[in-house]
Amino acid sequence: MNSENSEIENIPQPDPAWDYYILWHSLHHIKAKINAALKLIANNEDADSEIDEQIRILLNPTSEKLTEIVEQLAYDDD
Repeated sequence: MNSENSEIENIPQPDPAWDYYILWHSLHHIKAKINAALKLIANNEDADSEIDEQIRILLNPTSEKLTEIVEQLAYDDD
């Protein structure tokens, strides 16, 4: 089991029938990637191009996924 799943397992899970169930999981996956980038930063006092690339690798797809999620949210109260 990877650390992302471990983090999610420590948080009460929503009912799979819940409308936001998939969104909830997607956001926790994004949060885990951001936390991994923050941990990488915290463990490295000095900036370094290799560390920058690792952070970029973690955050680029994460940013794209978050943008995709936000764009797909379509609440219509009609």
